[in-house]
Amino acid sequence: MDCKVRTGAALLLGAALLLPARRLPARRLPELPVELAAAIAQLEDGDLPPAQALAAARILIARVPPAAALGLPLEAPERQRLLAGLGRAAEAARAAAAGPAGAASVPDGPGRTEPGPGHIGGTGEAGDAAAGDRAIVDYLAAWARERGRALARRGNWTAAEVADLAAQQRVEPRRFTAEPAFRGWVLALLPRELDPAAPVRLRDDLLLELEHSQVIDFAAAEALEDAWGAAPRSSAERLSPYGREPLRFDDDAGTPIAASVFSLPSAFFDPPQAAAFLDAVRSMAPHRDLVVLVDLPARRYLERCCRGPRLHLLETYGRSFSPWTRDPLSLVRRPGGGVVVLVRPNVQPGREEDRNLGAELVRQLPPDLDAAWGKVRWEVAPVPFHNGHVLLADGAAWISLHSLELRTLALLGLDRVPVASFGTEEGIERYFAAAARAADELAQLYGRPVRFVHPLPLRRPPGGPGGAARDDPARLAASRDLVERIGGGAGYDLDSIVTLLPAPRQGRPTALVASLAAGRSLLSRFGGGDWEALRRGYDLGPGVRELAAALGAAQQAPPAARLDGYLDLVAAHLATQGFRVDRLPLLVVPVRLLADPEGVPGSEFLIGWNNVVLETTREGRLRAEGFSSLVPSGDGLARRTFAAAGCHLDLLPALVHSIVLNGGYRCASNHLRAHQGAMHPGAPPRREGGTGTGPALRHSGAAGMDAAARP
Repeated sequence: MDCKVRTGAALLLGAALLLPARRLPARRLPELPVELAAAIAQLEDGDLPPAQALAAARILIARVPPAAALGLPLEAPERQRLLAGLGRAAEAARAAAAGPAGAASVPDGPGRTEPGPGHIGGTGEAGDAAAGDRAIVDYLAAWARERGRALARRGNWTAAEVADLAAQQRVEPRRFTAEPAFRGWVLALLPRELDPAAPVRLRDDLLLELEHSQVIDFAAAEALEDAWGAAPRSSAERLSPYGREPLRFDDDAGTPIAASVFSLPSAFFDPPQAAAFLDAVRSMAPHRDLVVLVDLPARRYLERCCRGPRLHLLETYGRSFSPWTRDPLSLVRRPGGGVVVLVRPNVQPGREEDRNLGAELVRQLPPDLDAAWGKVRWEVAPVPFHNGHVLLADGAAWISLHSLELRTLALLGLDRVPVASFGTEEGIERYFAAAARAADELAQLYGRPVRFVHPLPLRRPPGGPGGAARDDPARLAASRDLVERIGGGAGYDLDSIVTLLPAPRQGRPTALVASLAAGRSLLSRFGGGDWEALRRGYDLGPGVRELAAALGAAQQAPPAARLDGYLDLVAAHLATQGFRVDRLPLLVVPVRLLADPEGVPGSEFLIGWNNVVLETTREGRLRAEGFSSLVPSGDGLARRTFAAAGCHLDLLPALVHSIVLNGGYRCASNHLRAHQGAMHPGAPPRREGGTGTGPALRHSGAAGMDAAARP
């Protein structure tokens, strides 16, 4: 090891010796020169004043080049304490460069958390020469690069070694986690802490280790990945202002599917389960591109077992994206056919990271697919949406009042549905008027009229000249009853309970509406094989007899009765809107019946057959795809029901954890439709009664959907 004294080191040592003596750790480094051993010991002392740490850092930097530092006789904890001392020294250098005010902002000892003038992070730029810490920053960057090179030369490394290197790159992990200012300074340093020639595998291992804890936010993670060459492009270069050109939303069943987008994080699905699912999708649609957001462990597994020209694995480095890619974004087309990822502006509680899912898709899309899609861009919609609550069919956007709740409350300046106000006609009308504005906004967003899957209350007739609207006790009672029935659907995604199929060449479109009554009938016909399949498939704890009793009771509990009343309301209304209506079974399963219910939010999950994706193939065949329920008799009944409506149903291996969290197949997938030729902008979409449902549209509202309860 080269420990020769460099020019000026003696003067630096003299300066250090003039500082007050401090308590040093008992450990000594007899194999090193005394002054160097003392400097290292001082840097390891967390109680050392920053100015004294700075003097010790200068001695270390002068005596030990970064490459030689690999040979310092330090154990991992000692090395980490030394790096923490260098971080404090850099802090002191920046404070000193800022003058007396900056120096006064650095406390004499540990516990400093608030930035002051000249504090680390004050400029947001690591290695700012004007701040005085350039030499220390350069040393820290070179230190980390040398350790990465050592692992690269060896050609292999353990998870513990990756974790140790990532800890060194963070300088002082505790402060990196706890102190935003310190973290900002280190984040600006991190791009320099890996040799650009480092093996891709080592780079990816480090990024996973650094990012999986979510301490690094999306913007900082993107900057780091860009600096380390881990993404084809930045999201910022593809962000466009909304409204620059018209966007085309295709009907859910109108065109073939060109590509499917899934998110299969290993925190939700074991890689073998994800592999089996993807194999089934490829067998079902061999010419479809599959774009899959995955973290590093899942990606490496899938690369080994499932590699293919149409499987595109997009690395997320452990960011906490949910599996439900449909809700937060839409895949739409520009007039020339290029793809736009339209993301919603609203953040869904419990799924905050999903706000970045669209940007991640755009920045990680492989170059060949990006070119085929016309250099994908992304935009942020001007109004909130939740694609699980919108069905695009027959040229309209079909919604429920619950689809509008978030925006309705925002327009009213409220944070919860004012249920008490529904005791008067005036209160109902006030809420519904705000909901009508929200519906108009959705009509503009989707470029088509909005229609409702259920009836809406009647408005009060206007009074005479200058008079108020007239109240009617009978009309108020009917309106209150209707609002209460609509409230039975609160908390359930529309696509989990309603499926709209296009009309055949001759005939009417079909609405398949879920039914708990049909679910009870299905349970009554279960054989032993069905019960065992249900128990094994969902890992339910009770035996068959106890399970049958518990499920039977759950289908008739008060919440289930309210839901069934809502579903009957929807079915009856859609029949008046020109649909042929059929019913699909729906089962409510209490979470407490799971063998291991810990960590599963909510009190129930649904097993049904509505949450499917539709397409019309290039040959003109209508088909649907969804998860198997894992119940043979139920799957068979669903296939027959779809077939009676002229639609072939393909059932894929169930991603059970998604279902248990109330995310069916449509929730857990998003789809790009095949380009059907250039779109020709013309007149605005046709409206019927303002937004497509006649005067009653203006009275839309909601009844207390818990947006956080379900995907």
